Amino acid sequence: MPKTTLDYDSEHYCPVYKRVIHPDLCYDSLMCLNRCFKISSTEELQEVEDIEKAREICAECPYSEL
Repeated sequence: MPKTTLDYDSEHYCPVYKRVIHPDLCYDSLMCLNRCFKISSTEELQEVEDIEKAREICAECPYSEL
């Protein structure tokens, strides 16, 4: 199976939010979930019930490979 090229500048499905998100939200969430920013700095993360599970899901997402 050929590897798909990711477009980091386009909206895409996020397995953490379970919906399509803007790339800026993806980046901000990634930084929060990797403990670079505070979770509270990204309002949308307040809707995530289990932050530890979200960290695991985010780490497995190909968009988290910067």
